Amino acid sequence: MLLLAPCFAISFVLPIVLSDGNLGFRANLTAKLNPPTNITIVDRQLGELTITWKDNLSEDMKKWSDVRYLFEFKYFDSDDWQEDSRHQVPEYMRTFELHRGVSLRVKNILLDKQRSIVINKSNWTVKNIQPPPGDQETLVSNFSCIIYNHSSMNCTWRKGSKAPTDTEYVMYYRQSETTRRCIHYFTKNGRSGCQVDQGIYDAEENILICVNGSNNTGTIRSYYAELDPQEYEIYNPPVNLKVLPNLTVKWDMPPGYVTNINCFAFELEVTDLDEGSTELLGLHGETEYVLVNINPTKRYSAKVRLKLKHCKETKFWSDWSNEDFIENVHLFNAYWMLLMLAIITAMTGMLLLFAFRRCKVLETVFEPIPDPQKKFKALFEEYNGDFQNWINYQIPISKADECHPVVVEESSTSEA
Repeated sequence: MLLLAPCFAISFVLPIVLSDGNLGFRANLTAKLNPPTNITIVDRQLGELTITWKDNLSEDMKKWSDVRYLFEFKYFDSDDWQEDSRHQVPEYMRTFELHRGVSLRVKNILLDKQRSIVINKSNWTVKNIQPPPGDQETLVSNFSCIIYNHSSMNCTWRKGSKAPTDTEYVMYYRQSETTRRCIHYFTKNGRSGCQVDQGIYDAEENILICVNGSNNTGTIRSYYAELDPQEYEIYNPPVNLKVLPNLTVKWDMPPGYVTNINCFAFELEVTDLDEGSTELLGLHGETEYVLVNINPTKRYSAKVRLKLKHCKETKFWSDWSNEDFIENVHLFNAYWMLLMLAIITAMTGMLLLFAFRRCKVLETVFEPIPDPQKKFKALFEEYNGDFQNWINYQIPISKADECHPVVVEESSTSEA
């Protein structure tokens, strides 16, 4: 049974100056304010409810103040009310997990037109929406869905603990104002499920789901869920992964996606094939990565996967891309080639230096003997090569250097 419980009104004594500057109608605006009445569910669509009510206010109150409606709700298994924004019209639409049972409440609020402050508000009017019939333990559990590439969806669940063995489930789903019944059911690893493979999903619009159960002995409680497609989608894996000779790993986004690449996170897995150890590298908005911590004597493999994370986050990683391998010969080409080039360059420089120095020594050793005719013209032109005469000519003996006899006189004085 639905419970409609308007509560007693409360009043506020706040003098109000109307927009024309005249005091008036103060008693009506600050007097007891009636709460809303006639909360009604006018439409149900797989847990999406359209709710209306009457504000129970006079036309004078609406004329001299701004009316707002504060709406809140909570589930039967929760103590916390969830507040929604203030609404300008007495109507509200929201999707609920109806299998939990839900309480709704709404109140009237009057705002001063000039200052937009609260001048009066009513108490709450409450309405309880009971859960669907059936024992709580017959409700499906561990419900989950995965959406693939905007085009197909798999939803699985476990049968309720008190659901009879002959229970059969039917799943309905709704998007773009169209409700459909899933027709491809399966059972795998103790879970029931249904595969939806018709139609293209709108990634910007949530999907509403209801799972009903039926059997020959009792009533199964219906289950309601609302899914954000981007949150539950698993993307196709990256393609064309390859490791370049300079150890840069590159890959391409899967075809068909127009989402900004900066919205995606990537996880690169590099495996040491000789030791069996694995390293996971997290990347953001990049489709290439240069490997630096690589041992050139070992073999490696590399693969990558992706998920939507930075604009809106999905719950699932994609499958892994194709795998490419790094062999020893590749590492030799990348690193040892540089080392060998450096060694060859150094050796070439040393050889050139040695060659230059050797040429200089040979030039010194085998320097041609100078022609004496060019250096000593007088020797050959005037003395016909007679070296002795040329030398005597070159070094004349002066008179000062000739020998003269020296007279030594004896002293007449003798020592005693």
